[in-house]
Amino acid sequence: MGTITIEGIPIEVQKKRIKNLHLHVKADGSVYVTIPRYVSLKEAENFARANIDWIRKQQGKIQLRPSKEDYEAQKESLMQRIRPFLWKWEGMTDLRCKSWHVRYMTSRWGSCIPEKGRICFNLQLADKSDACLEYVILHELLHLKYRGHGEDFKQELTRYMPEWKYYQKLLKQ
Repeated sequence: MGTITIEGIPIEVQKKRIKNLHLHVKADGSVYVTIPRYVSLKEAENFARANIDWIRKQQGKIQLRPSKEDYEAQKESLMQRIRPFLWKWEGMTDLRCKSWHVRYMTSRWGSCIPEKGRICFNLQLADKSDACLEYVILHELLHLKYRGHGEDFKQELTRYMPEWKYYQKLLKQ
């Protein structure tokens, strides 16, 4: 449809058969907004302008990504750190993941697919303390048993790691 520029950032506008406006920042840092067919270019511009801080934040995260060589070195190092903690918490909780891996993620410290028994850890944990790393490992392991973050999940987390809220707070800083 076209391109708009807000505070020096070019933003591609795409019209689609959708109901809501969506803003995207691609891995290369480029930005596009998808809008319903009935929405005007001016509305798209206002939407993007209202979210310019979010756009800059996402682009900043992309610039923090390590080079391919650094990525592989950090990944291997983090995997070596994770392994003994994972074994420890699997033994303590009697929960076992079938597979796990490390990758760069922008919005979470870990993820779990309970149906497949698969856990993923964020590469950025390489910069965090062992205690924070253990918290994320325990957190994701517990998702093998509990979906979401309900009371049962929190009680179990507290049972194994009473100070978990402190580590959660550290990770949010």
